[in-house]
Amino acid sequence: MAYYEKTVISILSTAILLTSVSSVAFAEQNTVSPQGVITPQAVGADSGWATQNNIRARVYTDATSYGPSSDYIKVTAEKSTDGPVWYYLSLEKKVGNSWTQVGQVDGTLYTGSVNHEFSINSAVPSYSEATLRARLKFYKYGDGQTWLGDWVTNTFIAVN
Repeated sequence: MAYYEKTVISILSTAILLTSVSSVAFAEQNTVSPQGVITPQAVGADSGWATQNNIRARVYTDATSYGPSSDYIKVTAEKSTDGPVWYYLSLEKKVGNSWTQVGQVDGTLYTGSVNHEFSINSAVPSYSEATLRARLKFYKYGDGQTWLGDWVTNTFIAVN
């Protein structure tokens, strides 16, 4: 019975995912980074480049949806302005009308990018699907208390 249920869920989820994926997500479009470098646009869920408290950054995933054969969600945080910050990179799951954190990593980011792979198994129970988003938080380097900004991706679906 479990095999049958997972197969049905996989087929239905695939149909849902295919109808929700925008053709723009698959288009290879170029963007100009804050340093003036032409780079490919993120293919997955993306916060877009934004500046908060003089820090220009973004957070994005490697795909717009994750099916039953996916094991990880790769999340990348990028910062183009100079100077160190403490970052918290998290994966959040929608539960009812609120969001619950289902994974987090933290560290120091100077300029450039950092990425992390979050396990789908830790975010989505077997034989189900979830609406997720990634969040990047920056705090002042050295005190960890002074909030400098949040960058949040648009939502995406993961099926386990």
